[in-house]
Amino acid sequence: MKLYNANKRKRSTKERVGFYTALSICLAAVGMAAYSTYTNLSSDYKAADTAPTVAVNNVVTGVTETEETTASEETTESETKGSKSAAKATPFVEETAPSETKSALETMLSVETNLIYPLDNVKIIKPYNEETEYNQTLSVWEAHTGVDFACKEGDSVYAMADGEVVKVYDDDFMGKTLIVKSPTCTIYYNGLGNITVNKGDTVEQGDTIATAENVPAEYMDDNHIHIAVKAGGQYVDPLELIASEE
Repeated sequence: MKLYNANKRKRSTKERVGFYTALSICLAAVGMAAYSTYTNLSSDYKAADTAPTVAVNNVVTGVTETEETTASEETTESETKGSKSAAKATPFVEETAPSETKSALETMLSVETNLIYPLDNVKIIKPYNEETEYNQTLSVWEAHTGVDFACKEGDSVYAMADGEVVKVYDDDFMGKTLIVKSPTCTIYYNGLGNITVNKGDTVEQGDTIATAENVPAEYMDDNHIHIAVKAGGQYVDPLELIASEE
């Protein structure tokens, strides 16, 4: 009986030791699991703290407001420069008469312009004529929409009015040509030699703008320059716009 009680006490002691050992292992496992969970939660919380804050309904573009503003300012400046360049590069467009045209006389009377002669020595070879006449050089009948002023090669040619030089070019028929746009009319100087102004220049009445040469399409006539004037989109007689010396 005593042996049985002793064995029973031994088993109870062993069982208690085993129980507490198992309990310790379980508690240790629970503690490790809790620590691991805490560590992960702390890491996620810190990561969330460092992430950028975005207002609700805002779209993230990856471009800051400063960069967008700068880009916008650069675009605006580029467009402005482009507009200015475009304005400078605008080519001269020939005047065309409106759908309801006035007669040449009505147009001429409506132009308040006093032109001067383009040369020192004034001699008219061929006047303005809206009716067709014979061009012996080209062997054609055509209207003569300008005035031919006799000249010697090298004579000075003067600006007949204030204006801006809008075109300078060499024409196969009319020779070297200079176009000056004035506030009330556009003047075409044809048959020039050495042109002393450039496109974009501003000239004043009486300025020397070129030397005289001849008109290829009319070389069989006496040496001359050809002057044409457009007002209101149609040709008018230049002589009618020249100030009277009386």
